[in-house]
Amino acid sequence: MKNIKHKKQKKDGLLIYGQNVIFELLNSQKDNILEFYLLSTKEIKESLISKIKEISNKYKIKINHVDKNFFIKNFGENINHQGIVAKIKSFQYKDFTQWQEESKQKEKELVLLLDKIEDVGNFGAIIRTAAAVGVSTIFVPSFGQAPMNEAVFKTSAGNIFKIDIIEVSNINNTIKKLKELKFWIYGLDMSQKKENNIFNQEFDKKTVLVLGSEGRGVSEKTLEKCDFISSIPMENDVESLNVSVSAALIMYQWKKQYF
Repeated sequence: MKNIKHKKQKKDGLLIYGQNVIFELLNSQKDNILEFYLLSTKEIKESLISKIKEISNKYKIKINHVDKNFFIKNFGENINHQGIVAKIKSFQYKDFTQWQEESKQKEKELVLLLDKIEDVGNFGAIIRTAAAVGVSTIFVPSFGQAPMNEAVFKTSAGNIFKIDIIEVSNINNTIKKLKELKFWIYGLDMSQKKENNIFNQEFDKKTVLVLGSEGRGVSEKTLEKCDFISSIPMENDVESLNVSVSAALIMYQWKKQYF
């Protein structure tokens, strides 16, 4: 599922489906919700129904009780909606200036910088692992990046609402700003020598992990701006791993040093 062109968000909103995802949505972006669609309240956890009613009353959000045919016609037959869909206005990116002021107060921090991850499944999986590890923020480019769509929300299992995501127009300029904030930049590149691997890498500063696209990896110009470049040791002539797997390995190597 590749989409290398950045999609603009739909004018009529984005659809969020699945009980875990919507539960996190209710905790973080109540004022971003346009309406709910419920297939059957019997399929939905009572605690979630109670929270939906509470939020809907407070923020004047419409609840639509619909049948199975409506769900199939409007949301598709193959999505795992679990009986509930929410429509939101748009995805709310974190403001860089606000994040910058917050980051200045932190001694330890891990952020990700994605260099054009193209597959929505990989994007969502990276977000899910990042939330589990304790990543504070993910920077994504405005163009060439997988779109922030329904599939990403679902693949992240709701964790997209637990982490700040900042959209940037230029990756290399962002690296420059992050260095000014005293971050060290670590690029992941499989062409490195075996001794330059993530298990030998020391993460003792505020850390930025740069992860490249599925096909070409981190761009050469971006690698030139990294303070350190590491690879993942491979055996049996395996050339590379899925980017979301590689991301998980290097993120947990960072966490191991701070756990």
